[in-house]
Amino acid sequence: MKSIKELYRIGTGPSSSHTMGPRKAAELFLEKHPEASSFKVTLYGSLAATGKGHMTNIAITDTLQPAAPVEIIWEPKIFLPFHPNGMKFVSVDATGNETDSWTVFSVGGGALAEENDGASSVNTPDIYSMNHMTEILQWCEKTGKSYWEYVKECESEDIWDYLAEVWDTMKDAIHRGLEAEGVLPGPLNLRRKASTYYIRATGYKQSLQSRGLVFSYALAVSEENASGGKIVTAPTCGSCGVMPAVLYHLQKSRDFSDMRILRALATAGLI
Repeated sequence: MKSIKELYRIGTGPSSSHTMGPRKAAELFLEKHPEASSFKVTLYGSLAATGKGHMTNIAITDTLQPAAPVEIIWEPKIFLPFHPNGMKFVSVDATGNETDSWTVFSVGGGALAEENDGASSVNTPDIYSMNHMTEILQWCEKTGKSYWEYVKECESEDIWDYLAEVWDTMKDAIHRGLEAEGVLPGPLNLRRKASTYYIRATGYKQSLQSRGLVFSYALAVSEENASGGKIVTAPTCGSCGVMPAVLYHLQKSRDFSDMRILRALATAGLI
């Protein structure tokens, strides 16, 4: 199993596969070709078919456009064999000649893959020796340690700093979502509802209040995701509201410390 940093990815919504993955790919290609005079990016299959609704083109142009002009080519009827979310980046020099091309796939959760996956430049190593809950549970029983302590043993020392950043990002998304009002992006003209639900929940009797508050927190993050705001995949953009809502409510209602929340994030990431 890979690092839980691969699971908790900090980025912008609304889709881990259609927005965060393409943005990351654009960042990697720009890093490789900062000298390019222009870029051509071809989107294939699902990325092309639903890309405008998922802001795929915006994620790519926001990344590349500051360096050089970008041309987006849409090919919704062409599905590359490896995966339906294919994209090809091409760098072009001042004379109009193509200097390099890179075909990469956004395979979900913000992760990228190449067809030669064994020697892929976007592969990350496996760092967990045990990959089944039965094994990990036996290890916990044998050592007397908790799940988060297994995470601590396998991850690098900066895991707690990273999870602290994850937790801050989750809380910020809740706060922004509860304050924001108006209409979400897109043709359906859906109004934001998180702030309304939050106000209602604060007036509920105690027996219903917890449920209402957790729902408003989850909706706040989901609406931030839908509007292209900064969120954390847990494990995807589509499910990004559940984990922050539960942990935020526990912290506020049970006075959980930040370290206890970070250990919960580590445990959830392991599972």
